[in-house]
Amino acid sequence: MRGLFRFLLFPGLGALLLAGCCANNACNCQDERADAFYLRFNTRDPGKFDPKAELDTVLVKRFALQMNAKGQPVLLKTKTIDTYTKYADSLNAAGSFDLVTIVRATALQPDTLVLNNNFPFAQSGARKLNTYLYRIEVRNDSLPRQPLKNKPRRYELKDIALKGEFSGDGCCTCYRNTQKTATLAKLPLLSGQVALAVNATETDQKPVYTVIPK
Repeated sequence: MRGLFRFLLFPGLGALLLAGCCANNACNCQDERADAFYLRFNTRDPGKFDPKAELDTVLVKRFALQMNAKGQPVLLKTKTIDTYTKYADSLNAAGSFDLVTIVRATALQPDTLVLNNNFPFAQSGARKLNTYLYRIEVRNDSLPRQPLKNKPRRYELKDIALKGEFSGDGCCTCYRNTQKTATLAKLPLLSGQVALAVNATETDQKPVYTVIPK
């Protein structure tokens, strides 16, 4: 009977010790931006953006893609809509998109933009970046003193693909992105032009920046 008591006691004691260990060690996963895409406007090389003239205000539009029964994005083609770009055009014309306007201070013109599951837009349910198409609009300096809405420079981030995994040590379960890719194109995409293949997969949680060309 004593042996049975010991057998029952030690597993319980182990659980208490584990709980105490977990209580004393806060999780530090640093996985909030694991799926994020880091974009940087070209402000350094020839043909660069003028931050004060073009990047003082940045519009970011988010277009929700159609979903299949498994919760994956899918394009339901019609006679007039056979690409995701045309689908986004139809939503744009109807005003069916989320919009964030980023106004940058004149004294400090950051050239970076981060797109994450919950930034700069609030996350809608379980939807992640790969269930949306994004468009970025900036002022066109070839049209001096023109409002941003007048023929802005437009860019489209689409075909977003995410892969990840969860791992734990008994106390903490953290998420790690193992692959994030997309395509980036300047609109309108002219005949013969090819969209930029984006591979933003990180190593050691170090952001990989994709340059937005002018």
